[in-house]
Amino acid sequence: MICKICNQDNNSIFTAKILNKYDVDYYHCSQCYFLQTEEPYWLEESYKESINLSDTGIMLRNISLSHITTIIVFFFYNRKKKFLDYAGGYGILTRMLRDVGLDFYWKDKFSKNLLARGFEYSSNNSFELVTPLKHLSILRILWKKLKAC
Repeated sequence: MICKICNQDNNSIFTAKILNKYDVDYYHCSQCYFLQTEEPYWLEESYKESINLSDTGIMLRNISLSHITTIIVFFFYNRKKKFLDYAGGYGILTRMLRDVGLDFYWKDKFSKNLLARGFEYSSNNSFELVTPLKHLSILRILWKKLKAC
């Protein structure tokens, strides 16, 4: 398998079960240290539920992100404006931020809004800030890998 980051040959280093039913090979690049799986034929099935049952840190992450986001908004943005939690999952962070008085809205095309119902994204609104926090954590990891190449 070829590395998706630096196009070097990868070595298969282990196999693990995904979704409790698929044995998937993992490949490691010795050049940039990127870890990838074989082609992800299971992705559509994996997105049927936006939160994995094994995600035991979901509430703690959202509590931390709500504190950090609140501080950033209060010091650097007009807190009277509207804000959007893009890729907001079940609406946990949106609800927490609304609970501290920020006018946050939710958008996620892969998830059901369970906790921020009534505060869904509308194209009629403009937003002071969009927080794609779920995606930023993934991009931060990817950026470190890219810099290493």
